[in-house]
Amino acid sequence: MKQPIPLHKGHVPFARFLMALVAGIAVSYVYVPNRSLYLIVCGVLISSVITFASLILLTRLRRQRYYGAMGFLVFAALFATGAVLTWQTHPEIDQQHFSHGRYRALIGSIADEPVVRSGYIRFPLEISQAYGADTLTDVRGKLMLTVTMHDSLSQSFNYGDELVIPATYDDVPPPYNPSEMDYQRYLANKNCWHRAYLSSNEVQRIGTGKGSWLMAYALMLRRQLVGKFEQYLLDKDALSVASTLILGYRADLSDELLQAFSNTGTIHVLSVSGMHVVIVFWMFSRLLGWMNHGRKLRVGKFTILVTAVWSYAALTGFSPSVLRAATMITFVIAASTFSQQNRIYNSISASAFFLLLYNPKFIVDIGFQLSYLAVLGIVFLMPIWKAAFQTDYRLIKPISDYVGMSVSAQTSAGPLAAYYFHQFPLYFLLANLFIVLPASGIMYIGFILLILPSGIVASVAGEILERLILIVKSGLHYIEQLPGATIRGICLTGWDCLLIYMCLFAGAMAAVNRSKQWFYAAFMFVCMLVVFSFIANFQKLNRHEAIIFNVRQKLSIGLMDGGEAWVYSDLGSLDDRTMRYAVLPELEAYTSADKIHFVPSDSSYRSDRIYIKDQILQFGNLRLMVYDGEKTYGGKFETDILLIRNNPSISLTELVKNIRCKQLVVDGSNYSSTINRLLSEAKIAAIPIYVLKDNFAYRYRITD
Repeated sequence: MKQPIPLHKGHVPFARFLMALVAGIAVSYVYVPNRSLYLIVCGVLISSVITFASLILLTRLRRQRYYGAMGFLVFAALFATGAVLTWQTHPEIDQQHFSHGRYRALIGSIADEPVVRSGYIRFPLEISQAYGADTLTDVRGKLMLTVTMHDSLSQSFNYGDELVIPATYDDVPPPYNPSEMDYQRYLANKNCWHRAYLSSNEVQRIGTGKGSWLMAYALMLRRQLVGKFEQYLLDKDALSVASTLILGYRADLSDELLQAFSNTGTIHVLSVSGMHVVIVFWMFSRLLGWMNHGRKLRVGKFTILVTAVWSYAALTGFSPSVLRAATMITFVIAASTFSQQNRIYNSISASAFFLLLYNPKFIVDIGFQLSYLAVLGIVFLMPIWKAAFQTDYRLIKPISDYVGMSVSAQTSAGPLAAYYFHQFPLYFLLANLFIVLPASGIMYIGFILLILPSGIVASVAGEILERLILIVKSGLHYIEQLPGATIRGICLTGWDCLLIYMCLFAGAMAAVNRSKQWFYAAFMFVCMLVVFSFIANFQKLNRHEAIIFNVRQKLSIGLMDGGEAWVYSDLGSLDDRTMRYAVLPELEAYTSADKIHFVPSDSSYRSDRIYIKDQILQFGNLRLMVYDGEKTYGGKFETDILLIRNNPSISLTELVKNIRCKQLVVDGSNYSSTINRLLSEAKIAAIPIYVLKDNFAYRYRITD
C-alpha cells in the first residue's frame, strides 16, 4: 500500500508558521503574565521584525547564506506574536482595564447574544467607560453580567445595547471541587475575568446599536428566522432541533435531548460546523453551475459563494468550528477559481493559522480542537479506508465512504472527546449511519421553509420537517437505550490521551508503509498505555477517601472505597443540577454511574462498609458528624471530623465538652460572623479548622 497523501515539508509552509505561532500561544498559557515579561516578548517581536526587514533591504533576497537566519527571525516573530496576542487583554498587562481603578459605575455594551433562562438573563458586557468620583474615564475589559428578571415586565436586553451598571463586581472564582468544570478558565479564554450579579432595576439602558452592525443584523435575522420556525413547528423539541441544527440557536435545547445526541455520538450534528457549511456551499454551487465558463463568471461565482458561506457563518454566530469550515472552504474555492493546486494539509494549516491570529484563545476551545482533529483524521485515514475496502458497487460505495468518514472522524476526535467528557458512545457508527440522511434532509427542508412565503406550501414543508425531526429523536432515543450504548466514567490523563494518539499515528503509519519500525513503535505505545491504565486502576481500587464538597449552602459528602461511591446529601437526587456540576464529575471519574449510591441526608443507611444514622457517618475507621444545633447529645461523643452547619448558637467551647473532634469543618451555610467566631474559638481550643466557604472541598484520606 502506498502512502495515501504524499507529504513533504515544502508542500505545507503554513504548517511551520502554525507551529511557531502555537508554540508562542502555548508558552503564554504556561507562564503567568506580568508586565516585565510582556515587554521582553514585545521587544523580541519588534527586534525580529526590524532585523528581518533590514536583511531583506540589504540582501534583496539574493544571498542564500542569510536564508536560515531570516527563517529563524520569521519563526521568532510568530512565536512572540502568539504570546503577545494571548497576553495583551489580561488585566495584569492591560493598564486600561477597569479593574485597576475604583469607580462608582461602569458603561458598556452587550458583546454577544444574551442567554435567557428561567428567572435571569446572562451576557458578556464590554466595558468602555467608567464613572469615578466626578469624572468619566475611558477603560477596557469585559465582565459576565447576570441580571435577575423579577417578572415578565422586566426590561429585555439585546446585542449592542449600551448599559450603565453599578461597579459592584467580583473576580470569577476558581473551581471549588475536584474535577469540577473550571469556569474561571473558561471565561478567561473569552477575555473575561470578572462577574456581576444585579437585579433588573439596577441596570439602565442608555443606548443601542453599539456592537458590530454585521453581528447585530445577523442576530436580528436569526431571531426572525427562529420566529418563522416557531410559526410552523409546534413540537418544542422539533423547534429546538431545527433552530440549532440550521441556525445555531441553542437556547431552547432540553437536557434530555442534548443527552440523547451526546450518548449516541451525534452531538456534532447539533454543533453548526463543517457539514452545515458544506451543504450551504453545495446548494449555492449547484445553483451557480452555469457560471463555470469564462474567467469573469468564475470570479463572480467565487464572490457569491464566499459571500454565502461567510453570511451563513455570521448567521450562526461565528463559532470556532464554523470559522474553521468557512476558512477552509474559502481556500478551496479560491484554488478552484484561480486554477491553483489545493494542498489539503496546507489549507488546514493556513485556516488554523489565520484563525489563531484572529483569536489565539481559540486553541483551547474544545470545538476548535475536535473540529480540526476530525478533519485531519478524515484526510489522513480515509485513503487508508478506501484502499482497504475497495468496492465498485454504486449502491454500496456511498455507504462505505460514509462509514469510513465516521470511523476516521471518531478515531481522531474520540480520544480527546473522552478526555473532556469522560464517556464514549459505543454505537456511534449505527447512530451516524441512521442520522446522516435525515440530518441532510432537515437542513434542506429547513432552508426551503425559511425561503418560502407563508401559506399552504410552507405549512406542508413545516409538517414534513417536524415529522422528520421527531423520527430522528425517536431513533436516537432507541439507540441510546440499547445495552452498553455509552461507556461512562472514562478518566484519561493528558499523558493517556497523548499515548493513544501516538499509538494511532504509529499504527496508521505502519499500515501505510508496511514498516516494522512503526509497528514496534505502536506496540510500545500500547504497552505503555496498558501499564499506565493498570497503575491508575490499582490506585482507584485502593483509594479510601471522604470528600466534603463545597456546594454553597447545601450539603454533599462523597465516600469512596473499593470501586464504589456514596453521596450523603440534601440536594434531592443525583440528577440535581448542582450535583451534576459539582459532585458527580469526581465520583464518575472514580467509578461507573451504576456504582454511585445516593443517601438522603434525612435518612439512615447501612451496608458492610458504611453506617449512617442521625447525621453521624461511620465509614471504615472514619467517623464524621454533621452538627447544625438542632439536636442535643448527652454524654461524651468522639468524632474524627465535625462538620458545622446552619449557624448553631452554641459556642465551640460548650460544644466540645460533649463532642470531641480531631478536625473541625465549617461550610458555606454559616454566616460570615459565625465563621469568624468559630475561627477564634477553634484557635483558643487548639482545634484544627477548615472553612469551606470560598475554599476548595475538604478531602480526607482514610488509612487502614
